Amino acid sequence: MIVLDKRRIKGIQPYPNQVHTAAFYAYINQHLTMMEPNRILVFDTVITNLNGGYSPNTGIFTTAVDGVYVFTFSIRDHSTSFCSYEIIKNSEVVGSAIGVLEGTTMQQHVIGTVVISAIHGDVIYVRTHSTLQHKGAILSNDHGRTSFAGWLISN
Repeated sequence: MIVLDKRRIKGIQPYPNQVHTAAFYAYINQHLTMMEPNRILVFDTVITNLNGGYSPNTGIFTTAVDGVYVFTFSIRDHSTSFCSYEIIKNSEVVGSAIGVLEGTTMQQHVIGTVVISAIHGDVIYVRTHSTLQHKGAILSNDHGRTSFAGWLISN
């Protein structure tokens, strides 16, 4: 039995699988105060932005391809703070995290991570909680960065 290599048949060329990738990592480059509810956090210093999906002007990541993505944030809060944050996909809350340090002199990182399905054009961002009042400053410097990252794991 003879098996023909389809690539050698006239007019048929090998078609490589198209691989899409997307990843970003950004952090806030200065301390922030006066956080009202529902405020989008803008992570203005971009370290990685494969395929340009993250905007350091708006704090929003826009998906270029359908797939499964991981998003994570780490927010350094000042002592005596009460703060809560949400990861938003379009207008839907897909993750949240809260930190309470009232009455202390310590600092903390509030961390949230989600693994979600998204389609081309979905927008993902981090904001202060939509209904809880934020109290205290968000810190970010060489001692601890407030950051946001995301990457495509499957499409």
